[in-house]
Amino acid sequence: MKISICGKGGCGKSSVTTLLAKEFAKKGYNVLVIDGDESNLSLHKLLGMDLPKDFIEYLGGRKEFMKKLREKMEGKEVELFEGEISIASLPKEYLVEKDNIKLLAIGKIHDFGEGCACPMGALLREFLKSLKLNDKEVVIVDTEAGIEHFGRGVEGGCDVIIAIVDPTYESIRLSKKIEEIGEKLGKKVYFIVNKVDDETKDLILENINKDKVIAVIPNNKEIMRCGLKGEELSVEIPEIKHIVEILAK
Repeated sequence: MKISICGKGGCGKSSVTTLLAKEFAKKGYNVLVIDGDESNLSLHKLLGMDLPKDFIEYLGGRKEFMKKLREKMEGKEVELFEGEISIASLPKEYLVEKDNIKLLAIGKIHDFGEGCACPMGALLREFLKSLKLNDKEVVIVDTEAGIEHFGRGVEGGCDVIIAIVDPTYESIRLSKKIEEIGEKLGKKVYFIVNKVDDETKDLILENINKDKVIAVIPNNKEIMRCGLKGEELSVEIPEIKHIVEILAK
């Protein structure tokens, strides 16, 4: 199963990604977390890991990868990846692993003027389409903020789309767009309502498709503290267990 975690900036994508990864790992799954956000500097910290090397460098860097991709789209016989890709076949020097969770970072923006992030989006799309999973394996993609990754076709390689909805107008509007696009793709779409109290929870549920909601996660001081300090997130959240039970069926 390949899961895309999406939503607006600051809604809690990385926290939810981390908590889901840890819960799946506890249940005996081999978990691959993909950092698909070229601007994200905290996911690895929440997982208690070092930041991996950019995976796009394994494929020759951005220019070389885009050259191969263009040649493939022109009909030339070009292999973007060597043979069939599985979690076990990924180059270990581009992974960081802890407690049955592997972290792969597609690529980051490091310097001024180095160019746009389109090559990373293209790599993530092609990688997800090519990656073959075995039983008890799960991929969780922490995407960039917004919906540009839908335009790049990233979710075409995923089975499930989860939108994180926080107490903002923008997040509510975005959830509707994600639902619309996801259903056109024929994907399972779920919502996680996040960072709420009783009042904001009710306001959100009045304005989104409640049938898509698989969990409501209240404000949590420990999640906030870990996010602020860049520390490993190990808090037990009952709602996360419920989500994993639903997804694992």
